[in-house]
This record gives sequence, C-alpha cells and structure tokens, in this order.
Amino acid sequence: MKKQLIKDLYPYNTIGNVSGTITIRKMAKLVVKHPETHYLCVVDDSDNLLGLVSRKRLFQAIFSHHVSASSKVTELYSLLTSEHAEDLLIKHFITCNESDPLEKVINLMVKHQLDAIPVVNKAGKLEGLLTIEQLLSNWLEAED
Repeated sequence: MKKQLIKDLYPYNTIGNVSGTITIRKMAKLVVKHPETHYLCVVDDSDNLLGLVSRKRLFQAIFSHHVSASSKVTELYSLLTSEHAEDLLIKHFITCNESDPLEKVINLMVKHQLDAIPVVNKAGKLEGLLTIEQLLSNWLEAED
C-alpha cells in the first residue's frame, strides 16, 4: 500500500453525527437505516466531538431489563435511565487527525480493536468517521 494520509480517504462517514439531545428511539432508527454505523458521533453546536455512542451500548440501553443483575449498579442505573445520546456517551475515545499517516491509524485500530475512528481536523472539529469498510475499499483499490 502506498503511503497515504487520512485526508486521502475523504469523504468520511458522517451518517452518525448527532447532537447530544437526540433520543434513543431516533438513534435506533438511524442505526437500523444504516447498519454499517458502528458508532454515533455526538457533537456540540460547533461540531466539537463530545463522545461516542456505540450501537452495542445503545442496544444495551434499550434492552437494559436483560442486563445481568450482577452488573455494576452505576452501569445498570445509567442504562435504565438513559433517554438521549448524552446519557450514553463514551467519553474516553481515540481520534485521528486528517494529517495522520494511514499506517499509524490502521495500527491504532488493530491495537484497540476499533471498527471505526473519529477524524478531526486541525481545529479539532469532527470531520466524520473513518471505517473499516473504507480502509478495505482503499486496500482493494490499491491491489487492482
């Protein structure tokens, strides 16, 4: 694979860019409509990335009555009382910058077992998600 930067794979996936006040029901509709969406990127009014909501966490919140009683009380309470994206945020996440080398980001994704990684620009604003599907497509194009 030739040396590339993340910005060479633009446009990124922006289907899952949502506000913190989007409801769980609307998030579920978005994930069902776009099943390739692994994470929803929660942004503020200035497109700053506040956190991520994984489709797995969304699923757990919707079906929280199935979560084991042996789970942490705080986790159970969080899932049971969630109504909006901001209630389900993953606040500690890895991002990449548009100017990062592609190889570095692939290494990060493999190391941390990520399905996608948020891409931010030099100003720190969210540009979208770089997904495994995009990386595989890029690899296939390079192989042809």
